[in-house]
Amino acid sequence: MKHALAARLPDQLASRLERAILAGEHRPGERLPPERDWAARLGVSRAALREALGQLAERGLVIRRHGAGTFVSDQPDARRADAWTQLLQRQPLMQADLLEFRDMLEARCAELAAERADESDRARLAACHAAVAAAYAGRDRPAQVRADVAFHRAIADATRNPVFSYLVATLLALLHEHVNLSIADLAPDSDEARALAAQHAALWRRIEARDPAGAAQAARRHIDFVRQRWQRALED
Repeated sequence: MKHALAARLPDQLASRLERAILAGEHRPGERLPPERDWAARLGVSRAALREALGQLAERGLVIRRHGAGTFVSDQPDARRADAWTQLLQRQPLMQADLLEFRDMLEARCAELAAERADESDRARLAACHAAVAAAYAGRDRPAQVRADVAFHRAIADATRNPVFSYLVATLLALLHEHVNLSIADLAPDSDEARALAAQHAALWRRIEARDPAGAAQAARRHIDFVRQRWQRALED
């Protein structure tokens, strides 16, 4: 019996650490504690912890870098997201299905973020919005995409619901595709660029004001903008 319990310990530990990561206790890109110190803190052997971390690495939740340590992945389940991206490339009309899902997901995330965001969430959202505003004032397209996606992930994390955080993180590659589409050929001084900046500002302000209904409405307006640009791209 003791051997059976010992064999299950890494699995139990992996599940415990997975829940902590998905709950946001460890942020994307964060370096996890050294194995020796962490094992002592958790009251387990280094071997059990090492095996548990190996399981998380296989699931794409952590990245192990030789000589540097173990880090929380900033793209959990990237393999699944890559599969979806390839499917969308083969069947472009499925973009409409994804937009429909984004409308539901992001409106609800914005609503819950307005209700639940604590001071650390609000500070992160303010910083992310400032980064979005600065990025869209320039012409660096990759920086714009990174800032935009980081802003949406911060909103998801502010829901304090790990399922929303996980869904948005898992869909990160797909969100990148949609952000690229929504800002393609967008000149910094164009009416559409100003409209996009205003949409992000409105969304951030409604969350900051703790206005759930207003935040959800602002999120839907943003998705409507993306939908319109996608439809025009299909027609061209």
